[in-house]
Amino acid sequence: MKKFALDVNIPVLTLADRSPLFKKVEADTESIVALADALPLSESNVYVAGDPALEALPAVGDIERRVFAELPVQAGWCYGCGRKMNGVEWHKSSEVVVAATDCVLILGDVRDIEEDTYDSSRSVALALEKGEAAELFSGTLHLAPLAVGERFAVSIILPKGTNAPLAGGINGTLRAVNKWLLVHEDNAAGIAAGGKVGVTGANIAVLSCNEDK
Repeated sequence: MKKFALDVNIPVLTLADRSPLFKKVEADTESIVALADALPLSESNVYVAGDPALEALPAVGDIERRVFAELPVQAGWCYGCGRKMNGVEWHKSSEVVVAATDCVLILGDVRDIEEDTYDSSRSVALALEKGEAAELFSGTLHLAPLAVGERFAVSIILPKGTNAPLAGGINGTLRAVNKWLLVHEDNAAGIAAGGKVGVTGANIAVLSCNEDK
């Protein structure tokens, strides 16, 4: 795992730790990591809900069966150079994150949201090493990973249809199919996209190796 520091003092966990928010997924991720090598570099974070080449991998089919009990899934990518928390989203289902690079997830518990407000100081950081896979349980708060090197890249596996546009339109924190979202007041792009401001406290960030904490 690449050395990193956060700009706030919150617990930093690994998949060796027990948590009500996540657990390690035992999977052969070599083919997923290899496919991620072809992802382009991007200064802004990019989310791709489904990639047919990724979804065709036996490793994804294995995760679909063992984690989602053969519930149809979509497997895509999230990648970029982001280093800030920027907000939290959550689903009424599990999500599997496969790290194609070392990265950090900022996680929380949906039960800590009160009146559409979440205090970031209640978060924990999950440090993922390249090749590791984590199941985030239903109601685990998260957003895009944070880069600890030049960039981050992960595969995101969710029930099929998650993050698709809502037929009835957005409403408050409900932003897409099986997706609820709150953004931090510092997240100008998220606010411009219509995200509801509700994350208070620090906009937790990873510091690069040559920065002081």
